[in-house]
Amino acid sequence: MNLQQPYAPTAYSSSSFSSTAALRSRIPLDEEARLYRTSAQRDLYESLAEIYAIIVTLDFVEKAYVKDTISQEEYTPICSRLLAQYRTILKNQDVANEFKDLDSFRAQYDIEYASAISRLRVGILATVEHPVSKEPGSTYTSEQSTPAPSRAAASARAAADATGNFITFMDALKLNYKAKDQLHPLLGELMTSLNAVTTKDFDGRAKIIEWLIKLNSMKATDEITDDEARQLLFDIDHAYKAFYTILE
Repeated sequence: MNLQQPYAPTAYSSSSFSSTAALRSRIPLDEEARLYRTSAQRDLYESLAEIYAIIVTLDFVEKAYVKDTISQEEYTPICSRLLAQYRTILKNQDVANEFKDLDSFRAQYDIEYASAISRLRVGILATVEHPVSKEPGSTYTSEQSTPAPSRAAASARAAADATGNFITFMDALKLNYKAKDQLHPLLGELMTSLNAVTTKDFDGRAKIIEWLIKLNSMKATDEITDDEARQLLFDIDHAYKAFYTILE
């Protein structure tokens, strides 16, 4: 005779029914279920919810840009703001500890959003990673209607800014800056200023993007090693010389 094990009651057994009824009696059905009991827990869950919302929004923006639904001028400030908000939230150590990393967050909340995840991994805008050339004749812009001397002056200023950012970043490395939150903003600003001068590829540009991606994958307080700092200085110096060559 096959008997039911005493430790495995069926859904219709009296013990199961009584335990379920007792559980329901302790749950106030007319009150909102809360994930937190303290204000610190509330802030933590709200921050995680903000990260989730940023991922969803960023995925929509990335797909809209790829489909040419929004222009480069519209994409750039929106994506910049979302990336900045994402980094700002994760500067909170409690949030960072709960978040862990993108893969852990995706697994925990069962989300996909591949376009947003890819952009967050890279950490820079698509317009910076793959700059779009604005050649005369393709699309009319206000820049084309600007007198030649004004365009030349603007180009000179952009080149001077890029040169200054090169020197600033190399000086930072020589001053022993090694943490992500010290180097990543400077390198991002350098990459942006380079794209303001030229969207053409030059020797060393790919290395700058590789270092941006590497720094972006680190925690804010993580530091590169002495060997990595030396290699980074070498790569940036090499890119600076290549950039100077195309200006001549």
